[in-house]
Amino acid sequence: MGKYRVGKSLSWDENFCVELEKMKEAGFEAVDFDLCKFRHDREKELENYKNMEDGLDAIKRSGLFFNGVHVSFGNEWDISALDEDFRRVVIERIKEIFSRCDPYTPYCYILHGSFEPIADKEREAKLSQLIKSLSELRTYTASYVCVEVLPRTCLCNTSKETAYVADKAGVGVCMDVNHLLQEKTEHAIRVLGDRIKTTHISDYDHVNERHWMPGEGDINWQEVIKALDECGYNGVWNYELGLTAPNTIVRERDFTYADFINNADELFNNKPLTVIGKRKENLGMW
Repeated sequence: MGKYRVGKSLSWDENFCVELEKMKEAGFEAVDFDLCKFRHDREKELENYKNMEDGLDAIKRSGLFFNGVHVSFGNEWDISALDEDFRRVVIERIKEIFSRCDPYTPYCYILHGSFEPIADKEREAKLSQLIKSLSELRTYTASYVCVEVLPRTCLCNTSKETAYVADKAGVGVCMDVNHLLQEKTEHAIRVLGDRIKTTHISDYDHVNERHWMPGEGDINWQEVIKALDECGYNGVWNYELGLTAPNTIVRERDFTYADFINNADELFNNKPLTVIGKRKENLGMW
């Protein structure tokens, strides 16, 4: 439909197959299989994973490009854990995800490099653990393994640190454009260059991640697209935000999948952006 294939992250749950069909009907060309919905409840997460192949089969039937699998995150999935025994447990969990998803040939796997908060005195040791984990995990799949650019005190919270980790571990990068709190998004893209294998697209206010629709925040979208072009990016333009409004913004209605397709068309063709949301005033970090 335009400059990049347009995709969206879709959470694996009981509504996945119905929502996937709606995405296809709206004109999406790609999908990310998001396994993070129940990250705060390990029991529910394990139950949700039992029938994961039903979602993978639905992706295969859909004919959409299977862009990525977003592995869960949080304390239970921290691949930078300093406790070596626990880090090994996490690695085995992720290897199981790889073994179940690999037959469906996703283009990439997206991993958070850490949880948070991270104290300065622990950062170097946790970076070492992260690099060790990624270096190992990439050997268990033919798909790209991508470490995500993250906000706040997380590992990979700057382009410089992300590039260092990616190069040391031999992995790619997921460029989440609303996670950069210490530099402009377009600057980070130019630093990371062809390490970027996939994207998470949403808008924010440079104060904290917001996951708003492009146009609702402060990202200079034409500069972002220009930077991606300069890097030779030809991957998926993958939206990572929900249909309903988060508590940081007010919208007159929920989004439809058609709103995302329209937004991509406006961005790719440098048209005025349709904006239906109004951010709340005096937003702090949260």
